[in-house]
Amino acid sequence: MEGSERQLRRRQAARRRRVRRLAAIAVIVLGAAAALAVTLVATGRGSRAPTSAARAEPARAAAATTAGSVARRPQSQVLRLPSVLPAVSLSVPILMYHRIDVLRPTLPAITRRLTVDPNDFAAQMRWLRSRGFHTISQQQLFDALERGGKLPTKPILLTFDDGYRDVFGKAMPILSRLHMRATAYVITDRISGPDPSFLTWGRLLGLERHGFDIGSHTVHHLELTELPDAEVMSELVQSRRALEQHLGHSVQWFAYPAGAFNAHAVELVRKAGYVLAVTTQPGALQSAQAPLELHRYEILDSTGVAGLRAILGG
Repeated sequence: MEGSERQLRRRQAARRRRVRRLAAIAVIVLGAAAALAVTLVATGRGSRAPTSAARAEPARAAAATTAGSVARRPQSQVLRLPSVLPAVSLSVPILMYHRIDVLRPTLPAITRRLTVDPNDFAAQMRWLRSRGFHTISQQQLFDALERGGKLPTKPILLTFDDGYRDVFGKAMPILSRLHMRATAYVITDRISGPDPSFLTWGRLLGLERHGFDIGSHTVHHLELTELPDAEVMSELVQSRRALEQHLGHSVQWFAYPAGAFNAHAVELVRKAGYVLAVTTQPGALQSAQAPLELHRYEILDSTGVAGLRAILGG
């Protein structure tokens, strides 16, 4: 992790001051003064100069926060895995989504496969609620696995890979209305980049304010098992560093690009400071002795409520 503990504390304090300033701005007009204030949050040090629309995004997200949103407190402390990992296993299904968008016939086959229609997604979330599932945070899962913490009945973790913009525009409002939380694993090189399909830093902050945890999906979405160690560490450390600089707090959750991992990749992920990491291997039983090899169920355009019911056992 870059910088001294003193530098980290300064960044955290600055982040808290910015959040308080945004809260005050959100209850008044979103004029020129608001656009200037939120630029400080949306861009971060060394990022690209945002457009006027990008400057307004954090303020719009703050103004949209209602009593129906999931309140959360970003992870502030640096977590460490125990030197001796507990012999504990917990049944916690983790669902893996990518895009939430309208299934247009012009979509490429692979994009369509990874896209869930917003109406289908809403139906799936309502079904989870009606069956008594409780969405949990990364911190809750970490505490339960490694510290003996308690989980609610029927815990479930919702995750979104890559950092697509429609997660903010289409998934987040549904989750917010249902008081549900989730995690977004983002490819940092694509945030606020030229491709409008992906999130901006402002919208990423908006997701966090609406109950999302933010995790790393590397800088460039390269499979770790195909890279030399130095490049793997660069992908792991640089993505984490960018997220921490923009969000103002520690980021220690990770998703393997394309689900590719092996024992050596796991060790490098641990060395980079991550404490929980998800794969694409199906299953609901999560082991405290393998916190960097968590299982997930992939949700596709064809899954629907019936498929979700089958995955979760009715």
